[in-house]
Amino acid sequence: MKKIIFKSTILLFSILYLQSCSDYLDTPAPNLSDAVYFNSDGAALNALAGAYDPLGWYEHMQVNEWAIGDVVSDDSEKGGENNADQADIYHLSIFNANPENGVIRGKWEPPYLGIGRANKLIEGIIDNENISENVKIRVIAEAKFLRGLYHFQLAKVFGGVPIVTKVLSPSEFTAPRNTLEDTYAQIEMDLKDAKDVLPRKSELQAFEIGRATWGAASALLVKVYIFQEKWVEAEALAKEIVNSSEYDLEPNYEDVFRLSHDNGIESVFDIQYANLNTGEWGDDQEGTVNTIFQGSRENGGYGFNCPTQDLFDAFAPNDPRLKATIISNEDVLWEGTPDEEVIYTDYPQNPTGYHSRKYQLPNSEKGQESEDPLNWRFIRFAEVLLWQAEAAAHNNSDWQRPLNRVRNRVGLSNTTETDGLKAVYYERRVELALEGHRYWDLVRTGRGNLMDGYSENKRYFLIPQVEINLNPNLEQNPY
Repeated sequence: MKKIIFKSTILLFSILYLQSCSDYLDTPAPNLSDAVYFNSDGAALNALAGAYDPLGWYEHMQVNEWAIGDVVSDDSEKGGENNADQADIYHLSIFNANPENGVIRGKWEPPYLGIGRANKLIEGIIDNENISENVKIRVIAEAKFLRGLYHFQLAKVFGGVPIVTKVLSPSEFTAPRNTLEDTYAQIEMDLKDAKDVLPRKSELQAFEIGRATWGAASALLVKVYIFQEKWVEAEALAKEIVNSSEYDLEPNYEDVFRLSHDNGIESVFDIQYANLNTGEWGDDQEGTVNTIFQGSRENGGYGFNCPTQDLFDAFAPNDPRLKATIISNEDVLWEGTPDEEVIYTDYPQNPTGYHSRKYQLPNSEKGQESEDPLNWRFIRFAEVLLWQAEAAAHNNSDWQRPLNRVRNRVGLSNTTETDGLKAVYYERRVELALEGHRYWDLVRTGRGNLMDGYSENKRYFLIPQVEINLNPNLEQNPY
């Protein structure tokens, strides 16, 4: 399917005044006024693409998503050449990070830049007669969705953070942290405003695929409810999504992670990637490094995010999701096609002897080194079903139906587990394995003790020291 491409926004955001809470203090005054730039629907849509752009950046949603969600948890080990290879990930994984950690900095700066872009966009068009009313309403709703998403990414990692809902003046760059409760309240407000306006996925035109929808905003709001243990609200909204007929499970589990199924029936919201053949690295192109980072070093990859034996053993022997999730030594991928390849995982640098199967591409679909086009499945329908089941288990209502729908999709019989939460926690682990969820599932459900070195004071990560230096009103997290 066609993907949103963000290259056209680079020039725009080199001339518009954008800032995060702190790191953009030296941004020069704009050379082009809002009134001059926001003079058409096309300008508003270009600026909207710029507000989406940080979602896909190398440090924000590529390496760092699985580095925390998987490697810091009990589901995988860092891998790579040795402990010094991506040392920031290693120190996080043993709960021995410091405020200079680059992974954590990547979880602070891009969201605030995205928030700044969303705020700039809203203020540039809200009372602008040059923008048609239908475009104005839709674009503001998408900007609020993005602002809510970026604030949630920050709250998930750091707890309460400075809430930014307008373009800041220099005197406002040193705001203190808001409480976690206030941060979540703002996120909820933005997502509710967005979902009440955004179109359904089925209403999108082909060139709009990848933009936020009612389902994306609603599903993210369910996740926000789940993190706050608002079980009644979470179950009700999850049911509404499930009953909307906008989404379904892919009949074949392996298809979920195939390039041909980007933005597919199970994708509620994908982070968009594309291969533009620029030959560049990281954020200088629109592809992802996930494939090469998680590939076997014996097959041309970097050998990171190696599944643990504990995760391997968690799968039932007859669960087809095991082979679709974990690569064992000499497994054959893309068998019977010109891309057929034997994958070797048993080599000295691999700490577990396994590799992740998800987010791997056959050679015919790969881009240049860091330009692989496979989307990141940010929210998929199976997770919405499991959110419904989790909330229902807390509400003493029907958790079996949505949970068994996930199991039945892969040919497994209904669960025999009678403890709803235990059933959901298990199903989340095997269904969503190596998709960046495990760490957050453990800490939000009080099971952090399953991770070696974890203690409750390490639930939230350290705010980057550079941000503390720039804003002395930021109170550091304990760690």
